[in-house]
Amino acid sequence: MFEKRRFFTKGGILFATLLAITAFFLSYFKVFQPVELLAYDRMLRLQSTDYSENVVIVAMDEKSLREYGPLPWPRELHAKAIRQLTQANVRAIGYDVLFNKEKDEGDEALTQAVLESGRVVFPVVIDELKQDGQLIELQPFPELYQASAELGMVHFELDSDNIARAVYLKSGLGEPYWRTFAAEVLDVANGDETFQLPFEDAREEKPSFNLTKIEQTHYGFIPYKKNRDYFSKISFTDLVEGKIEPSLLNGRVVFVGVTATAARNADFLPVPVNRDGQIMSGVEINATLYEGLINNQLIRPVDNLLASVISGLLVLMLFMLIPRSMPRHNVYLVFVLAFVLLFVSWTLLHGANRWLPMLTPAIVMVAGYFLWVWRAVVTNMAFFRRTVKRLQTEVSNSFEPDVKATFEQHFQFWKRLNLIRGWSKDERDIVEYERSIPVDINNKPWLVELENHTEAERRLFYKLYEQSTLTAEVEETQGSVIEDKVAQVQTAITKINFLRRFVEKTMDKMSDGIVLLDMSGVIFYANLEAKKYLDVTEGQDIFEVLSQLNLQSKADWAEEIKSVMLTGVGSEVQALSKQKNYYKIGFTLLDNIEGQDFIIINLADITSVKREQQRQLEMIDFISHDLRSPMTSVLALLGQFRTKTSNLTVEELSAEVERLTQSSLSLAEHFLMLSRAESGIEMPLYPVELLNSIDNALAIARPLATDKNITIKFEFRDYEDTWLNANEDLLERVILNLLTNAIKYSPNDSVVEVSLKETDDGVCLLVDDQGEGIDAEQMETIFKPFSRIRRHEVSKIKGIGLGLRFVKAAMERFNGDVSVESDVGQGSCFILTFPHSAVVDDEMKGIS
Repeated sequence: MFEKRRFFTKGGILFATLLAITAFFLSYFKVFQPVELLAYDRMLRLQSTDYSENVVIVAMDEKSLREYGPLPWPRELHAKAIRQLTQANVRAIGYDVLFNKEKDEGDEALTQAVLESGRVVFPVVIDELKQDGQLIELQPFPELYQASAELGMVHFELDSDNIARAVYLKSGLGEPYWRTFAAEVLDVANGDETFQLPFEDAREEKPSFNLTKIEQTHYGFIPYKKNRDYFSKISFTDLVEGKIEPSLLNGRVVFVGVTATAARNADFLPVPVNRDGQIMSGVEINATLYEGLINNQLIRPVDNLLASVISGLLVLMLFMLIPRSMPRHNVYLVFVLAFVLLFVSWTLLHGANRWLPMLTPAIVMVAGYFLWVWRAVVTNMAFFRRTVKRLQTEVSNSFEPDVKATFEQHFQFWKRLNLIRGWSKDERDIVEYERSIPVDINNKPWLVELENHTEAERRLFYKLYEQSTLTAEVEETQGSVIEDKVAQVQTAITKINFLRRFVEKTMDKMSDGIVLLDMSGVIFYANLEAKKYLDVTEGQDIFEVLSQLNLQSKADWAEEIKSVMLTGVGSEVQALSKQKNYYKIGFTLLDNIEGQDFIIINLADITSVKREQQRQLEMIDFISHDLRSPMTSVLALLGQFRTKTSNLTVEELSAEVERLTQSSLSLAEHFLMLSRAESGIEMPLYPVELLNSIDNALAIARPLATDKNITIKFEFRDYEDTWLNANEDLLERVILNLLTNAIKYSPNDSVVEVSLKETDDGVCLLVDDQGEGIDAEQMETIFKPFSRIRRHEVSKIKGIGLGLRFVKAAMERFNGDVSVESDVGQGSCFILTFPHSAVVDDEMKGIS
């Protein structure tokens, strides 16, 4: 049953729900985490090229190694570098070098330089002791610790693929005591204003104070820059030797660290951005983190539970939307939505600094779509197999004329009709004939000698030859399973169409009217002859139709029909119509057809018989009157002759008796009788998809609309597939007829709207135009043949007035109806109504 807002079946909802649950758990348990991280890397690289204006990196590069030798260097060099930076008036110094042990007299110089600067931040590093694997926090030696402005943790989180994408802003052994190194540098750069971490950690876990465990909070992704020259870099040796202009460093934040890959214990980590072999020095990672903090660009992942719920809801939305979409659009819908999800993820990443992994729902959408297609194919194939089996069963149980005549039977039949003289396989047998023609029978040549034909006889002969079955059988080819099933369907449909046309033509040629009704007294078929006799349409109540006739007996229609239903024995009655036509009406019970009973009403026009009988009765009355007069005269003459009261002689009496007798005999020779009838036609219906018929009709009508700049509106996605018992070609022509009428009678630059709705009467298709409208008087006649709107005749709009009559007749074939709602000047709305009985439900279609 069609419902405008019922787009989903139980099976479809269950399938969509299972996919949504699958997407949720795949996201929640991070099954596709490696792929999601790979997608994150690719999205992170899609960024514009810019440069840092706040940070400078002092690089302990290859040039410095060549100048000062391998690390570690004398600490006087580091003290000199710090003094140079202090003199340049930098805002803060992030010195990413660990001085965890006192070494030599250079320690005092380094401590003094740091103390004088007051802006130096040193790292704290968590290391593992080689003896027992115990974790330990490595800090600057005590004097340097006291002299430094701040200490910050340098510890980057490696993902399962060993790439450093993220960082915990607070961490430490036993408790998250230390803030990250970059955050402490930012705190120093801010001066008196204390830097607050950009967000609060949602976890409420208390510190374990277990010194064997790293406690971490405030997780976030580092906003790496793809541009390798994002930070300005100066060589450590150039700084120490005073080759750098102090103005280049004034007011900036400086990070100092190792960038030479050849340096011993160099701190390099794989990173998501594709440069330098995808590795980056620790000092540059810290500088990047600093930039992210100061610009509030630290990337925060969306809560895992929320992201999983979003993934499930998106998948559920897609697979609840797919049934509303046209099947040929679904593949585009799935891939476009998957692309949109990735685009949204990229937009959130670069626009809102939030990471929402969307590859998992995209994968589920694509995989789920293929499962959906597989499910639909399996379901449709099952329906296909059932349909093939049903068609084959119906064909095998149906009447089929024996058309397997031999060639001798054909030739003999043609000869008896005097269309041919003879036939032969050997040309010499009929060589004396002058009108021989070759025919091909079972791939063998034959000669047929024709008679001297008229043009009409020649056409008849070639028609019989073309319709004969004397053709070779087509060789069967082995194809795929689907091709074989299609071939079986085509064969079955061909046979069924032949039987249908055979029955239709037979009913059309019947001389009696046939009316069929169900056990509710509703007419579902009336042939053409019945419609000639009575005003009858499919869907009418039988007593409404029979009220047009007056029974010629004391019984009534209800008693006659009831008697047939009770006894199963047919009956016949006679009735007179309002047009004074006489009909013989027979009632027959057709029982147990697929578990249902029906009543056949046969109407025979016996008007001519009745009138002839009336004439015969009148003739008999006339003849009996006129016969009595001569006989009476004869008897009177004989009586007078016997009593000798007559003056007639014997010869005169004999002559008078003979004259009177001849007159009576001639009156007895005037009787005559004549009868004739016409036949009707029936059209079997089969399931037709309404939206597909609308689509085909729109495809033909749109060029006509384009010529007048008329817009045709129909929203396919608002409706689910609707199957009707109809004839596909006839249904498309009905819809196209209404569309072309709407276009023809609408002004330029207007709109023709097509829509569907369900009412108590059934499924309705509405075609609404913005034309001139139809007045009430004209609406009573527009469905009659050759009827046209007077304004259209005056305006010379072409037409012969048969279109709407065709629509009405076709809808009657579908047991439906056509109506119109219109006001002059307000346009017209033509409504096709298909009764609920014409709608094929899901079980009949075999589609869930």
